Amino acid sequence: DRIGLSLAAQLEAEPEKAFDKRPDERVGAILNYAKTAVREELLTQLEEEDKDFAEAVRKSIFTFANIPERLNAIDVPKITRDVDPDKLATAIAAAETDEDLRTVEFILENVSKRMATGLREEADNKGDVKPKVAEAAMAAVVAAIRDLVQVGEIELLDPDAEE
Repeated sequence: DRIGLSLAAQLEAEPEKAFDKRPDERVGAILNYAKTAVREELLTQLEEEDKDFAEAVRKSIFTFANIPERLNAIDVPKITRDVDPDKLATAIAAAETDEDLRTVEFILENVSKRMATGLREEADNKGDVKPKVAEAAMAAVVAAIRDLVQVGEIELLDPDAEE
């Protein structure tokens, strides 16, 4: 009886965890909102210190470039409803890197042809987009996806999961 009471007292005495998520997930969540240049610099420095932790942080980050690998194609129309069309067109117009262009193609392939044509035309009319405006537009798209995930309307795919 004494042993059982002692074990029960020890279990009850264990302090509550301060955080629900692992450290890499918490750092990734912070870096999700950082500017791209700052995020990449911090990740580079983190890799120098602890390569395994940096890799775990990279996996927990979700940015505009990660959309094709983390978002189910059938969920793309839900995003277009929640993102301001002007912001979406700005994000499309601003895509320059291969990863961002892949995301743009993924989005445009998974919406109606009429909507894709309209978005392309609106993006073409925007011309060159300033980096600050581009980053804000891409962040708005990602924020809409995070909001939909948070309310349970969509789920992000695990890029490491086997199909």
